[in-house]
Amino acid sequence: MYTERAVHQTLKRRLSNRFWPEVTLAAPNSTTSTESSDARTDDPRWLLAERVAESPGFARSPRLAQLLLYLCHHHLIGNGSRLSELTIATDVFGRGRDFDSANDTIVRSHMLRLRQKLEAYFREEGAQEELQISIPRGRYVPSFQVGQPLAEVAEAAAVIPPVENDVEIEPAAKPRNLPRMYLAAGLLLCLLGIVGFIGWRVFSESHPQGPATRQLWKQLFPPHSTTLLVAADSGLVLLHGITGENTTLGEYTTHDLHRAAAEAQGMKPETALSLAGRRYTSFVDLELFDRLTHLPEALSGSYSIRYARDLNINELKDANVIFSGSEDANPWIETYESGMNFVLEDNLRVGQRGFANRNPKAGEPSKFITGRAEYGVLAFLANPSGHGSALIIEGTSVAGTESASDFLFNSSELESFLDSIRRPNGSLPHFEIIFSTQSLDGSASPSKMVSWRVHDR
Repeated sequence: MYTERAVHQTLKRRLSNRFWPEVTLAAPNSTTSTESSDARTDDPRWLLAERVAESPGFARSPRLAQLLLYLCHHHLIGNGSRLSELTIATDVFGRGRDFDSANDTIVRSHMLRLRQKLEAYFREEGAQEELQISIPRGRYVPSFQVGQPLAEVAEAAAVIPPVENDVEIEPAAKPRNLPRMYLAAGLLLCLLGIVGFIGWRVFSESHPQGPATRQLWKQLFPPHSTTLLVAADSGLVLLHGITGENTTLGEYTTHDLHRAAAEAQGMKPETALSLAGRRYTSFVDLELFDRLTHLPEALSGSYSIRYARDLNINELKDANVIFSGSEDANPWIETYESGMNFVLEDNLRVGQRGFANRNPKAGEPSKFITGRAEYGVLAFLANPSGHGSALIIEGTSVAGTESASDFLFNSSELESFLDSIRRPNGSLPHFEIIFSTQSLDGSASPSKMVSWRVHDR
């Protein structure tokens, strides 16, 4: 059993000077020795961060407590601009200056868990806090908001006068606990209202409710059918980076990568093959599939998560399928490209990546090439056999793929777009959208819809 003192001592050992010596975790009723800590002693935001870090939920996850205090510390001393995936990886997780966020997702995975832990804290044990901490998605700088603690709700309920009755009752006949009954009933109604509102907000933000969006998910997760969720093969991307050559779908389906491995520079082909054989995927894929499997339409048993390398062409003929990652990480996308307008094209030898625009509209370029921007594509297409649907979420980088994924779960923007392209009978046509975004330490900044195409309208 953790006592308050034991929790504090555990965290203090975890928050060692190995990572950030200017931060100390002061014991209750004590003072710190550094100037930066003294400046925070009476700051309610820092005191809140300490309370959260010392709470039982965070005591079981000391690394998350350490990460929270690290972020709050730099924000409160005006050093928030320093916070990036690289600095967090080196300061908190001990990674070297050669840290590669594309292959090491430790920061993003812990940030996701930290956001979930904070939501749980302020929903449960910290529900009475006057301030709340959140960390906006895609950023590392904490945000402090004023909340309404439950104690204030109870106080507001207590001052609501009971409804007077027209019938006069003798004083002796009045129940002695009548005011308490009114208070308890009022408090219960308020609590139920708050819980219901929070539940509605959480559900509505994570589960788009518009009719057009529901129709899209029903087509991708039809009843009495299994939808394949295909994760990208990041081991294959490693091989492409080493050799400067893409593999063909034929080579990938037969697991024969010797031709590509032979192009490795400064590395034995067998070493390149060993790297390509490792079963890596990106954190963006994991986050996307977590969102997908929580949709109301994605019933248990109605989907199967597969690694791209484990598929075969026969499985794709009639299946509903969702691909994450670009063609060089998910070569199966090639089977759908004959009907696509925005198709990934890259020249690894010169480091050029982008999407070809096969049929440009007036004023559009023939290629969307990376440079100042990264690009992502969201494509809802017919299965090659015509007996199912496919959803492709791909990008010129992890940030590009993330931009398409974010749009897919933005209930208002997605619903507005789908509603604008619906057929007169209300059904949805197939479509493609291309987005532009900026990469901020490997994550996508707010994206912009650049162009789109509607098929079989």
